[in-house]
Amino acid sequence: MPVRNALFQLHWLLGLTAGLVLMLVGVTGGILSVEEEVTGLMSPGIVTVPAREGPRLTPDALVARLKDEAPGKRVTLMILNGAPDRAAQVRLADGPGRGTETYVDPYDGRVLGPARGEGFFETVRRLHRWLLLPGDGDGWGRTITGASALALVYLALSGLYLRWPKGRRDWRIWLKPALNRRGRALYWSLHAVVGTWVLVLYLVMALTGLWWSYGWYRDGATTLLTGRPPAAAQARTMTKKEGAPVPLDPAFAAFAAATNGHYATASLAPAREGETVRIRAVAADAAHFQARDEWRFRPDGTLASRDLYAERAWGARLAGSMLALHEGKFFGPVGWIAFMLAALAMPLFGVTGLLLYLGRRRSRRRHAAAAVQAA
Repeated sequence: MPVRNALFQLHWLLGLTAGLVLMLVGVTGGILSVEEEVTGLMSPGIVTVPAREGPRLTPDALVARLKDEAPGKRVTLMILNGAPDRAAQVRLADGPGRGTETYVDPYDGRVLGPARGEGFFETVRRLHRWLLLPGDGDGWGRTITGASALALVYLALSGLYLRWPKGRRDWRIWLKPALNRRGRALYWSLHAVVGTWVLVLYLVMALTGLWWSYGWYRDGATTLLTGRPPAAAQARTMTKKEGAPVPLDPAFAAFAAATNGHYATASLAPAREGETVRIRAVAADAAHFQARDEWRFRPDGTLASRDLYAERAWGARLAGSMLALHEGKFFGPVGWIAFMLAALAMPLFGVTGLLLYLGRRRSRRRHAAAAVQAA
């Protein structure tokens, strides 16, 4: 059938081209999914600290202590951990840039340094997102990975269509790989059956990955999920103003009282006169790391606004959880492991697809040679 044949031709063409990028992106994505666990295991005394009887430093005391620990640098962000044996994270900058992140002892403000392995994972992250090409997010790497994500959507859906059984068929056979076969039959079985297993996972990975590839896609998805145009969705973000810094302790004390001191993480940045203090917190029983509540307090500690993740509409939760969806952590530990294994399995489809392509070419050459001899 012409349509089916055209779909098949485009399927293998994209598989042989975009598939090379997808294999790389899949493996690096699988590696990145265990970054927190690996760096934590490699960094005792940095990511973790001995729990002590005394109180931890308040945000203002921590900022003051860091002026001595890191002279000439200013704190642009701090992430306080609710566990007594976990270090705080701070972002230090000495100029207009983003600055660098480091761990800090929350009891005495000592700078502990970055977690071991962070440099390796940062390189893997740049490879995953931008293929290490010049320009990073502003270069060609972002365009190529975005186009490859679109190709993955087509490969998944066209693969399902091309494999869809005609008439009645035993679904157990359709979902069970024929490992007793050899050669092209085995390659096809692995390519088709395993692809069916991970099809939904790959669609979620691709559709969420496009969030960082194309602004038009992110704006459209935001509008679709929240019912508001992107400008309205971002209206809560306040522009930084010049002025004297305001104390953070009253706001953080009010937040701690409102949550009974139970939180997984709480991030806050220094505020200026005329601004509210924003605290983005993940509850101790949150489903995933992007299930953030947003609190805003006036400098005297009175509550200005509160936006709890659990009270948001379902679409707004999804729009604020794209990275958790992309990594599978939105679906809990089982989803995280399934997404990681699916990402690491990406080379299976590239290799088996290439072997099937080469096998078809050899078969065609043999048939052509036999036809010439017969003539």
